[in-house]
Amino acid sequence: MPSCPSGHRSTATDFCDVCGLRLQVRPPTPPPSHRHPTPPLSPARPPAPRRPPTATRGGPCPECGTSRAGRFCEECGFDFASRSGSLQRGHSGAGGAPAGPHWRAIVAADPAYYQYMVDQGMLDSTRISFPAGSAQRRVALTGDRVHIGRRSASRGFVPEIDLGGPGGDPAISHVHAVLIAKPGGAWALIDPGSTNGTTINGTVDPIAPNVEVPLHDSDRIYVGAWTVIILQKG
Repeated sequence: MPSCPSGHRSTATDFCDVCGLRLQVRPPTPPPSHRHPTPPLSPARPPAPRRPPTATRGGPCPECGTSRAGRFCEECGFDFASRSGSLQRGHSGAGGAPAGPHWRAIVAADPAYYQYMVDQGMLDSTRISFPAGSAQRRVALTGDRVHIGRRSASRGFVPEIDLGGPGGDPAISHVHAVLIAKPGGAWALIDPGSTNGTTINGTVDPIAPNVEVPLHDSDRIYVGAWTVIILQKG
């Protein structure tokens, strides 16, 4: 049965009743094979002993308990690499943002991107309308990381670039992407595994999850149903 990629329960069979995203059909699980296994050509070796997990791999998030999928928790933004959580975001101590040029993010609703999503069948325009008259926002990039997502009242998490709330972008994950300060005043982007992905500068394919992507002045980050985030340096 088709299901919503964001996990909503929907009675429709084409687009989600809640968020308007196209429903996805999971392939059926193949029946188990009853064929006899092929005997090995040589005696099997005993399995190698497993190494105990280290503190930097695996395990749930220490702040919210969500299973780890990459460097950042997808629910609360906890950074497994620096072992710092959402309550410490923006901290500029020894691991904070390096000295360099000032960066800002221009956050806007892009009608061309919205229409592209509709044309590609990713959005149902009868359920999700473009927010006409929405104003641009300017967000200074400070600290060692800047979260892009939507707030979670239950977890007490509010991203620096909050795209949720009334009239917000409905296709945004709680921690959709993270901007990371780099040495020399540069910035990089990580998508920790968002439901609908992140693209840069109009590319068709989204960036790979949990892989740092270097950013440059005037780069355009596309997320959700209509949001574009334009980076400006200086």
